[in-house]
Parts: sequence; structure tokens; C-alpha cells
Amino acid sequence: MTPMAVHHTGTNESAWDGPAAEGRLKIDAGEAYYKSAFAWQDPDGDAETKAAYRFIHHFVSEDGTVGEASTVACSTGIGVLNGGRGGTTIPAGDRKGVYNHLAAHLRDADLEPSDLRATPPPEREERSFALRELRVEGQDTARKIVGYAAVFDVLSVPLWGFKERIRPGAFKKTIGEADVRALWNHDSNLVLGRTKSGTLALAEDEVGLRIEITPPDAQWARDHMATIERGDVDQMSFGFNTVRDKWYTDAGETIRDVEEVHLFDVSPVTFPAYPQTTVQVRQLLGGDFATFAQALERLERGQASQGDVRLLDQAAMSIRRQLSTTAPVEGDHPVDTVQPQSAQIAVQHALRRRRLDLERIR
Repeated sequence: MTPMAVHHTGTNESAWDGPAAEGRLKIDAGEAYYKSAFAWQDPDGDAETKAAYRFIHHFVSEDGTVGEASTVACSTGIGVLNGGRGGTTIPAGDRKGVYNHLAAHLRDADLEPSDLRATPPPEREERSFALRELRVEGQDTARKIVGYAAVFDVLSVPLWGFKERIRPGAFKKTIGEADVRALWNHDSNLVLGRTKSGTLALAEDEVGLRIEITPPDAQWARDHMATIERGDVDQMSFGFNTVRDKWYTDAGETIRDVEEVHLFDVSPVTFPAYPQTTVQVRQLLGGDFATFAQALERLERGQASQGDVRLLDQAAMSIRRQLSTTAPVEGDHPVDTVQPQSAQIAVQHALRRRRLDLERIR
């Protein structure tokens, strides 16, 4: 399998139309020509035709001349490698090479590329919103949970090197077709409602995706509704996969507009999954957390290289510093003095906890 080698050309941040650029390419123009426009070549395809190539990212003039690299196309391509637009079917071993090619163009344009996930993400994604309106209405068995599972046109915090917004109409088709569940904390064992049974109503309005749940007359549901009434739980999340999205750059930032989704469930959540976790882990490890996770896996298999050991040692030092400077959450008790052997054990446990975090957010 053959990702294209990194090369350096001019770059352009203008609007990008990938199908149009590919349509202007010359027919049967030869391998070198197509390699100058794409980032991946299928070795089982005919190298002399453009059908054997993917990840076009260069502008093409009307006469078929391959020109500057599109920063929008490069950002979009990295998004696809990370699961956007349904992901890619190229072999997993080729993802890094394609990423390096696209990321080099972005760096040439003084743009910081998104990180490449260690593994492609699952098809299912989750997003959470802190809302002003999540409440319980009615009394006794007629009580309902009312609020919004998503809000439109609100730019998210940084996700995996990009920001995202949900566009109006993103749920219009799916709420008319899908059998959506309302769950508690995305737990399929705790079903609050279901569209098929009429106990979950979904509708788009000018704010976002409005939900109305009629929970079962069960003690566990009443207990959970009490936490909403008290204000302990005030956030909603939804599980989905992306049907259609649009990627572009704005003021140097990569933006993803989610235009259509397939919805699986909506859920009041106690602890929403914050994408900022990736930033915190990266800061702690001082670098690429995907590389760290792979090094840790090799260490546990007894296959770590000297580079892996150095990387893990640096991470352990960072964690030791964090352990030694962490203040008590409450009270005036000083931080316990950690003896060397205890520190090593503590670091090992911390590393394992971090690895679990990484597996969860990758």
C-alpha cells in the first residue's frame, strides 16, 4: 500500500471543491501526474488512471494542471482519517503516511494539523451540551423530562484538533426514520423512553433538538428524575454517527459543520465526555498521547525500544511531579511524603490509569 511521500508545494486557503478538482484531471495522464494531486495510491489499481488514487488535495486548473495544495482539503482529509464523513477504507497501516503528507502541507501554510488518532474511531460518536433547560414537568406518573439534546450553530470547544457545530436540519431526517432511545448516562439497561413506543418525542426547532421523555413508573426512574429536579444533573448528550458534514478553515482553525446525522440515543448525563481530556493528557505526557499509548503497550509485551523507555520515563517524571505537587482537595492535611518505592508503584498505577483514559478517548 502506498501513501505518497511528503512533498512541498504552494498552498491555498480558498474554497475547495474536491469532486470538481478531480473532474478536471486529465484522463490516463500517467502515474507521476496523479501522484502530484493525491495522497494515496491503491497498489491493486491501474496506476495510469485516476481511479487508483484517493485523497485529492491539490487545486486543478481548467486545462488539467495540478497546482497548489488546498489547506481545506488537507484538513478535511485528516478529519476523514480520524473518522469524519464515515472514515476511510484504506488500510490502517497507511493512515500515518497519508496523514504525514497532508499535515506537511498544512505546516507549510503555518497551520497546525489535527492529531492523528492512534486507531480509527468507532462509528458512534457522542456530544454533550450544558443546557439552561433540562427539567422535570408534571406530577406523579405523568411526569416528563423536557429539554434539548443538542443546540444549533454553537461552536464547540476544541475536539481532535478541530471545532464543530451542529447545523439546523441535522436531525430532520433521522427523527422521522430512526427508532431512538432515551437512556440514562447512555446505559442501555436504563431505558427512559423510546420513539417507537411513544415515550420519547423528538423535534427540531430554532434552538436545537428538543426532547420530551415519559419515563417508566419505576423507582430507579423516579430517583434519577429527582437528581434533575435538584439540579445535580443538568446536561444532555446524544449518540450518533455522521451522514454528511462539511470541513473548512476559518481564521486558521479547522471547522466541521455537521449537516446530517443518524441518531441512536439521547441521554441525560452526570459526567459528559469532555474532548478537552485529550489536551490534558497531552500536556501531562508532554507530547503525542497516541505514541505514548503504543509505547506502553510494547513495554507490557516486553518489546519496548530504547526510545519507548525514554518516552515512558519522561511521562513517569511528569506524573511524579504532578503527584508531588498535588494539594489535598479538602482540609489542611499536608500531602503525604511518598517514599521512592511507593512513588514507583504510584507512578505505575497512574500510568495505567492514563492508559485507560487514552483507550476511552482515542
